[in-house]
Amino acid sequence: MAIKKKTNPHVGGSLSELIERRKARSPDFARLYDEELDKLALARRLRELRESQNLSQAELAARVGTQQPAIARIESGKVVPRLDLLHKIVAALGMRLELRFAKQG
Repeated sequence: MAIKKKTNPHVGGSLSELIERRKARSPDFARLYDEELDKLALARRLRELRESQNLSQAELAARVGTQQPAIARIESGKVVPRLDLLHKIVAALGMRLELRFAKQG
């Protein structure tokens, strides 16, 4: 009689497959995961805009009226700026902030 080995669902697949399985099982996990992705996307976009203008974090902070560590925290995704601060950052980069709502899915 052969011994049947139990398979571990976390081994042998890619990280994205694991995440998709976890999201399918847990709506709370899916929501939190998507929120984190949104935060990181915002952080990455702000950094890209700043770098495209060859500005340092300190220079952008001076334009906005804040400190360099505040810009660093925002660009790291650790902090999501309040809407008024985000508006100031975008204006300091010579842009206009547009806010839109989209259906999930």
